[in-house]
Amino acid sequence: MYTTALLTALLSATALAAPVEQQLEKRACPGIHIFGARETTASPGYGSAGAVVNKILAAHSGSTAEAISYPACGGGSACGGVSYSNSVQQGTKAVVAAVSKFAKSCPSTEIVLVGYSQGSEIFDNALCGNGDPKQGLSASAAGSIASYNIKAAIFMGDPRFEVGAPYNVGTCKAGGFSSRPSGQTCGNYNSKIQSYCDAADPYCCNGNNAATHNGYANEYGSKALSFVNSKL
Repeated sequence: MYTTALLTALLSATALAAPVEQQLEKRACPGIHIFGARETTASPGYGSAGAVVNKILAAHSGSTAEAISYPACGGGSACGGVSYSNSVQQGTKAVVAAVSKFAKSCPSTEIVLVGYSQGSEIFDNALCGNGDPKQGLSASAAGSIASYNIKAAIFMGDPRFEVGAPYNVGTCKAGGFSSRPSGQTCGNYNSKIQSYCDAADPYCCNGNNAATHNGYANEYGSKALSFVNSKL
């Protein structure tokens, strides 16, 4: 049996341990955390979003990053034959799950989103809401990350690109193949987004040059970093 003195010591140790553990958890949370999402058919990881993710990591010592795990597929056999719509649905829900889990553990950490092509679409859906009707995703099924500490979002070649949105950058004057309805933007997050799309892009715009779609990290990577830096 424990003596009174030993019980007192154990209780005191337990009481002291809790705040120490909480302090350790707080110290384990980075100041900045980046979520990256790759484009259709890219291998698991960041895909073309990685160039911008790496720029941000290099500019902010101690920052961390993780890739959204989702099919990134458009029906091809190399990615399991998952249809584009189903991939977007899974990806949007994966964003909500990953960001929610992290933000609840590290509520003070500043979060940055970097998406490329389909990766932009799933971030766009999760942050800006209203579902993605052209991909069969309702607002209620999509979920949301809008309540978390998201400081900046970079969308490159976003199929949800909408003409006239206040965060648009580039030469595109048309909508993407899964564009948002006219006037439907990202509300309170408008000032925290930059969406890059040029007129020749056949996915976020109505052009016919796929190379344009693949070139945003090189063309706009430095501008994206400057924008992110201005928000952190």
